[in-house]
Amino acid sequence: MNCVQINNNQEWHEHVMSSQKPVVVSFFAEWCAPCHKLNPQLIQEAQKNCEKWQLAFVNVDNEELYDVVQQIAKAQIPSVHLLNRGTSIDSMTGYSERKTKSFIDRVCS
Repeated sequence: MNCVQINNNQEWHEHVMSSQKPVVVSFFAEWCAPCHKLNPQLIQEAQKNCEKWQLAFVNVDNEELYDVVQQIAKAQIPSVHLLNRGTSIDSMTGYSERKTKSFIDRVCS
């Protein structure tokens, strides 16, 4: 499985902006209860679809990634974005099983 925790701008550029595969990025916080439900589902889907896309996690409380969070997640969590070569092509905010399934179906199509 291709899953990575992004901790700084260098890792953001290496694993997301420069990725040859689309990247699903989950913007989360440790204190966010819906994030704790969403992220395991994303990991499970990434394991099934690792040839199609990669999965990355960004903690919104990481000050090193403040600009990335503000630019893409806009302080809404949970927030999941599908990026292709650094461009957001689909996104989902909030959490529900139905919404997550719909997002994953779009990512995998």
